[in-house]
Amino acid sequence: MPVQHSPSMKRALLRLAPAAVAVLAFAACQNDAAPTPTPGRITLVSGDGQYTRKGTEVEDPVVVKVTLSDGTPAAGQLVYFKILEGGGSLSRTSATASGDGLTSVRWTLGDATGTNRARIYVAADPTLAVDVQATASDFYCPEEDPAFVRTFSPAHDLFLLTRHSGLTALGSLQRVGVVKLHPDFPGSEFAAGLFSRFDEDILINVARDCAFSAHGDFYVAWTQGPAIHEIIRIAPDKTFTHFASLVSYLGSEITMTPSGVLGGCDEFGPFTVGCRDTLTRYEDATFSGTLPDATNGDAVAADPATGALYFIYLGDNSLRRVPLDGYTKTGPTETVASLTGDEASGARGMVVASDGSVYILVESTNTKALVRVTSAGTKTTAVDFFTRRGAGAAAGEQNDLAIDRTLGTGFLYTLDTLNDVMLVYDIGSDNLVEFSPSGNPDDFSDAGSNERVGLAVLP
Repeated sequence: MPVQHSPSMKRALLRLAPAAVAVLAFAACQNDAAPTPTPGRITLVSGDGQYTRKGTEVEDPVVVKVTLSDGTPAAGQLVYFKILEGGGSLSRTSATASGDGLTSVRWTLGDATGTNRARIYVAADPTLAVDVQATASDFYCPEEDPAFVRTFSPAHDLFLLTRHSGLTALGSLQRVGVVKLHPDFPGSEFAAGLFSRFDEDILINVARDCAFSAHGDFYVAWTQGPAIHEIIRIAPDKTFTHFASLVSYLGSEITMTPSGVLGGCDEFGPFTVGCRDTLTRYEDATFSGTLPDATNGDAVAADPATGALYFIYLGDNSLRRVPLDGYTKTGPTETVASLTGDEASGARGMVVASDGSVYILVESTNTKALVRVTSAGTKTTAVDFFTRRGAGAAAGEQNDLAIDRTLGTGFLYTLDTLNDVMLVYDIGSDNLVEFSPSGNPDDFSDAGSNERVGLAVLP
């Protein structure tokens, strides 16, 4: 017997009919739709095996790619990031893969030296995972670790970077040379032997300086023609590779901090360079590069105990100090001492002794001196070349300053390119000695070329 409905019930069923049809249609569509794609693989794209100082972020992000079983990108998949070993932190704990299946995370290593590990896995299937590894060290780069094998030896060797007459080629090319100098202390003379030379155009005369790392990597700052301004690293086999790009057309002075970080200074201010071609400047020590708002790029030095970077600011003729822990600035830039105009603009080299005293080589028409400034800012004249050696040409033309801190209280070296002699200053005895060349002076210098040299002592 058919079911009978009241008029009101019939009206209600009529109202429900369209909704019921829609529900049934939706269910049918759901049944016909393809299943949600299942990720099939996660692969590491980049960022594994990095090396950095403990407690700092590795240079490159860790990048992974999620794909489906057929190899196509698994867009929209949720990925988790997790620390496994070493502490530290990740920039995020999860992320969604992009349209090409990629996602990434930045990684700060733990505060202890050793291996750090992290895992990246797919939320829909945690068995799809990759592990990455990084090394936390006391240094930013393996090359900076003094426990690594020395690339140059023996210690105390003195190296000279010069555009010098003994290597000047005929024609339009000049040669810039690296020369090993061998002081003979009992004999007060020195020998000079060519280590390496490079053909460059005439603008190589702005090649500025050289420095050794703690374990003996040798660095040179130079300008090679109008377009290349860089720091290179020279190997014992005399080959060289690019290390860092510079913006300064004039080149820069360079130095090495006790933590193995390469520092420098140009007309825009002091800087540090990472082992990965990263140049860092500091906000309150960065200048326009035009006088008087500029630094004296011929003078930069690192404190062997604290790592602080010293430079001369021409805007107010002051000696300043940037407190650093490696690359990290630990406080505001400080003014250490006021200098005269001659001392500031005429500075041609600067070093810091073991007791924290800063020695500045000044070479100008009216001032030729070795100036000493204590860490507290007290300034004295250690050597007045006019008084000690005489006026005019007798006072010489001093170029650059190097220090050997391992002998007694320290020895300072500078080269008088006008008189072709080496000057050695004993910090402990306050004694200046002249060393004459045992061979041909033209093998190492050429005052007629308005020579600018760099000196560095192998630690």
